[in-house]
Amino acid sequence: MLIALIVATLLAFLAGQALPKAIGAAPAFWAHLVLAVGVMSLITAAMQHFVPVLTRGRGAGRWTGRLPYLMLASGLLALAVFHGRLDFAWIALPAGLALAGAVAMLAWMRVMAGKALGKPHPGLAWYVAAMACLGLALVAAILIPVFPEWHTGLRSFHVQINLYGFVGLTAVGTLQVLMPTAANQPDPEVATRLRLDLKWALTGSLLLASGQAVLPPLAWAGGLLWAWVVGRMMLAWWRLHRTRILAWHGAEPVLAVAAIGFLCALAGTLFGPDSLGPLTLFLPGFLMPLVTGAAGQLAPVWVEAGRPYARHAEDRARITRWNGPRALLFLTAALLPLFGYKCAGMPALTALVWFGIVFGIWLYRDKNAL
Repeated sequence: MLIALIVATLLAFLAGQALPKAIGAAPAFWAHLVLAVGVMSLITAAMQHFVPVLTRGRGAGRWTGRLPYLMLASGLLALAVFHGRLDFAWIALPAGLALAGAVAMLAWMRVMAGKALGKPHPGLAWYVAAMACLGLALVAAILIPVFPEWHTGLRSFHVQINLYGFVGLTAVGTLQVLMPTAANQPDPEVATRLRLDLKWALTGSLLLASGQAVLPPLAWAGGLLWAWVVGRMMLAWWRLHRTRILAWHGAEPVLAVAAIGFLCALAGTLFGPDSLGPLTLFLPGFLMPLVTGAAGQLAPVWVEAGRPYARHAEDRARITRWNGPRALLFLTAALLPLFGYKCAGMPALTALVWFGIVFGIWLYRDKNAL
C-alpha cells in the first residue's frame, strides 16, 4: 500500500505543478489534489509503518490499516466539491470523514503508546501533535459553511495549520530520525532535540496559523519558533553529515534541501507578496524533495523488509543515484520565488520527472514492488 501511495502522491505532485495553467480548475482543487488526496493518505499510511517501530509494538490491525483508504476517499470527495460536482456546503462531508480518521489514528497511537515495551520514542509525540493539528484543520473546514462571515479567517487557519502543523510536524519529526539513518551515522542528540523542540514547533504552528487568520504578529512569532527548531536540526546535520549532504548520490542531499525548502516556504508565507500562494514554495521546495528523499531511502524496505541488507542498499543506491543534482534543482525551485521569479516550477518539475522515471524503472524491474 505504501508503494502505491508513493506513486499516487508523486503523480499528484506532477499534476499539481504542471497542470494548473493548462486546466481551468480552482486553485483549491489543485491544493486538495496534492494535500488531501496525496499527502494526507500517504502520511497516515507512513505513520502506521513508523508508530510500531517507535513503540516496539505490533503493526496496525485490520481496521486501523484501512484508515489511509478513508483519508483517500475523503480527499477525492473534496476534489468533487472544488470541481463543482457538489455544492460547497458538502465540504463538511469529506472533512468529517477525514476528522473521523484523524481521531481514530490518535486513539490508535495512544493505545500503541500504552502497550509500548518501555518508554516510546519521543518521535511518537510529534506524530500525535501532527494528527491533532490535522483534526483542528478539519474542524475549521467544517465550520466554514456554518459561519460564512468567518470564511477568510477559517480558511487561512485551515491552510496554515495543515501545512505547518500536520505536514510540518510529521515531516520534521521524521527527518530528525531519517537523516542519520540515511547517512548511516547516529545522531546522539536527536532524542533530546525531539523531546525539547516539540513544544516550540507545535506552538509555532498554532501561532502561525492563528496569526495568518487574525493577527499577523502572532504568525511572525510562530515563524521564529519554527526557524529555531529547523535551524537546530540543520546545524546538527551540518556537523555530522555534511559530507553526505554534499554528495552526488544518496537520499541525504534531497532531505537536506527539503529542510531548506521548509524555511523558504516559511519566509514566503510570512514576508512574500499576497500573489505568492501557499503551495508556490511549499510544494516544489519542500514536499517534492521530502517525498523523493524518503521514497529513495524507505521504498526498498517497504517492498520486502525480510530481504538481505545488501539488497536494500543496492536498491537504495539505484533509486537515489544522482540525487545531488536533483537536490540543486529543488533548491532552485525553493529560492526563485523569493526573488520574484515565476518560473520556479520548472526546475522542481524536471527533478520530479527525473526521479519518477528512475523510480518507475526500479518498480518495473522489481516484481514484488506493487
